[in-house]
Amino acid sequence: MRKPYRIESITLQDIGVFEHIHFDFPKIKRVGQDVNKAEIHIFTGPNGCGKSTLLYALAAIFDSVPFDNELIKKRFRNTGLVDYRFDGLDLKYFGNEPLPPVPGTGSIASFSSSTLLDSYRNSVYKKTNSPVSFAAFAYSGNRNSEGQFRLDSIKEVESSPFENALSFNSTVRIDVLAQWIANNRTKHALSLSENELEEAEHYQHALKKIGEFIFDVSSLNVSFSLKRKPLEVVAIVDGQEMRFEVLPEGLKSIISWVADLSLRLEAITWKEKGDIFSQPVILFLDEVDIHLHPKWQRRILPAIQKLLPEAQVFVSTHSPFVVGSVEDAWVYRLPDPQCKVCRDPSVPEVIAPVESGAGKSYQLILEEVFDVSEQFDVETEQLLKRFKECRDFYLQNPQDDGELMMLADKIRERGDELEIIIEMELRQITRRLKG
Repeated sequence: MRKPYRIESITLQDIGVFEHIHFDFPKIKRVGQDVNKAEIHIFTGPNGCGKSTLLYALAAIFDSVPFDNELIKKRFRNTGLVDYRFDGLDLKYFGNEPLPPVPGTGSIASFSSSTLLDSYRNSVYKKTNSPVSFAAFAYSGNRNSEGQFRLDSIKEVESSPFENALSFNSTVRIDVLAQWIANNRTKHALSLSENELEEAEHYQHALKKIGEFIFDVSSLNVSFSLKRKPLEVVAIVDGQEMRFEVLPEGLKSIISWVADLSLRLEAITWKEKGDIFSQPVILFLDEVDIHLHPKWQRRILPAIQKLLPEAQVFVSTHSPFVVGSVEDAWVYRLPDPQCKVCRDPSVPEVIAPVESGAGKSYQLILEEVFDVSEQFDVETEQLLKRFKECRDFYLQNPQDDGELMMLADKIRERGDELEIIIEMELRQITRRLKG
């Protein structure tokens, strides 16, 4: 049964482009009661509609001081307010003004909390190192993944698994990532030399899962090797040795965030023992498909569902290939901020989720989700529009078809598909005139 740690709803007021907006995050309707997949919520909409702002507001819930999270703080207007429901409790945080005095203490606060969140924040940010029941992480496709896998020496990773965990753009730490891979490769080799097979498998587990994830997305066999001269980690891609900095951007992007997530999961002290990839994780992904080929975009969410079966994942995207890639997810279409509608500011605009687009054509997804009904480039669409105008006029006044035929010839020259369309239109015109 899925663990209970999940965000159930959020309301944003006077934040970024949002005046007052509400989202419910229902549990996924699962075909055949298949619970071995991550729960995925997809945010899409035009540029500037607030997809990233929404992700930042959600991620700030788990920060030490939510209202002081830099990513969301600079988006507060007036007081700014975030209401949310987490683990069955209704909670909130403000922007500039504090909440009323806390009963019995006389003190004031700018966010409400819960025992579960207090415990998590204390462990993560006060570094009590106490076990946690869940963990939250945030990554962006626009993050900086520059750096080399060069090493000065092999040593234990000392940084906290929660360092910059909710920063989106700087979550990935290339130097720490290289050190972690080197450590695991070294410990795996030492365990094998001492015939400690179970221990060797432990050090290999996360790297194997990373390789499986990359293969599920890209169909490439990727592993990692530790070189002695110079001391560095290299990727082995389909048998070819490649340094990290020269990997294709799409592959570099995938390796960066999924390997960083893996090292963090491995370093956490979990309350419930078990596979680190089956722990309750809340994951925020801001356009992680940005560097990926459409073939890979189609596979990224199914691969995440498989890798993190107990995760709740919030994703922003502009890609119809991402939206149409999974059947058991929810899609939230954010409104265009340019299309202002007069409404009562005291009542939130509710963005109702719809089921994701698996089983639908990409053209239908483009029309339903992205408001893109055009099938061709802008110039061709203009020619087709003019052709249809001339067609309609000619059907009413069948005298001079000069411009109509000129446009037909011009459009036909643009490709076989367009030639078929024009021929069908001309035959239809002939039939209608004879009728």
